[in-house]
Amino acid sequence: MPRSSLANVSTAVLKEELRRRLAALPKLTAQRDELNRQIAELEALGATTEAPAPKKAPPPKKMARKAKRAKNPVTLAEALAQAIKAKESMSIAEATEAVLASGYKSTSKNFKHVVKQTLSHDKRFKRVGTGQYAVKE
Repeated sequence: MPRSSLANVSTAVLKEELRRRLAALPKLTAQRDELNRQIAELEALGATTEAPAPKKAPPPKKMARKAKRAKNPVTLAEALAQAIKAKESMSIAEATEAVLASGYKSTSKNFKHVVKQTLSHDKRFKRVGTGQYAVKE
């Protein structure tokens, strides 16, 4: 049913509604007080009983274990310099094989790429041809 605007309601009707609501007030107050008493009683019961322990969060998922880094007595650049000094120049593949043959250990999945990066960025080496590197003197 649509609500009517108070502007359209007579003062007699408003006075009657106000009288009705004031008559219901003692009963509603008694209900409120009874509900508050019941709430206090339930809270007292809850305080005496032990609350269930909160659920623990599941342990974090185990991360994939990183491979341990190989320990070498010399750096890769030093090992490459020693290997390339034996020849005048070497290709990346030859340098990779020579360094590994000299006992250098690596856990890299693509060690050839690491060698290429070292040869191209380290100032000890110069490019003498396509894929060929030599030690600067």
